[in-house]
Amino acid sequence: MKHSRSAFLVLLLAASAVAHAAQPDLSGVWSIANPVDAIKTSEGKLPPLLPAAKAIYDQHLAAAARGDRSFDGTTRCLPPGLPRLMLVSRPFEILQRPKVIYFIHELNRLPRRAYLGEPLPTDVDPHYLGYSVARWEGETLVIESAGFEDGTLLDTAGLPHSDALRLTERYRLDRGGKRLQAVFTVEDAKTFSAPWSFKAEFVKRRDYELRENVCADKLVAGQ
Repeated sequence: MKHSRSAFLVLLLAASAVAHAAQPDLSGVWSIANPVDAIKTSEGKLPPLLPAAKAIYDQHLAAAARGDRSFDGTTRCLPPGLPRLMLVSRPFEILQRPKVIYFIHELNRLPRRAYLGEPLPTDVDPHYLGYSVARWEGETLVIESAGFEDGTLLDTAGLPHSDALRLTERYRLDRGGKRLQAVFTVEDAKTFSAPWSFKAEFVKRRDYELRENVCADKLVAGQ
C-alpha cells in the first residue's frame, strides 16, 4: 500500500510539472502591431449596437469631427478602460507568475492583474479596468473581466458600453514567441444586440524598458 501511494504521488507531481511546463511564458514587453482607433468586428463590420447606444456613438463621432472630445475621459487623465487600453500605441509589460498575470502599461503606468484559477465574482465594485481572472486552455491564456465603470469607452472613436460589460481575451504566442495573437470578445446586453469579437496582434519588444509616463490633468489645477 505504501508503494502504491508513493507511486501515485510521483505520478501526480510529474503530471503537474508537465502541465506547468506546457504553459507558454508570455512575459516581456509588447506593443500592438497596428493601433486601433475604431473597432470593427472580426467580419469588418460595426459592432451590433442597440438603437440607444448607436445614437450615443453617433453623437461621439459628430463631436469628434467638430474637434470636441469632452466625451472622452482620457482628456481629463482618466484611465481609458478595456479593451481600449490594449489597442493604443503605448507598450505594456506582462509579468507571469504562478497565481497571477500582471499587465503593466506604459500609459500612465496603469497596472492590471488577472488572478489564475479564481472564479469571476458577480458582485465586484466597478473599476476602470474591471476585475480579471485567468485560466489556461492548452497554450492559450484566457482572461475574463467584468465590473467595469460605464464611463469609459471601448475605443478612441467613442464606442460606448454599460456596467454590464463582460470582456473575454484569448492570447496565444506565435512566430516562435515574437508575436502574440489575441481575440477579444465583448458581451454587453445593455449596449449590443449580440456578443461580438475582434482580433489584434502584438509584437515583442525585446530590448525595450517601459518609460515613465504621467498624465498631468490641467483641469485639476484650474488651468
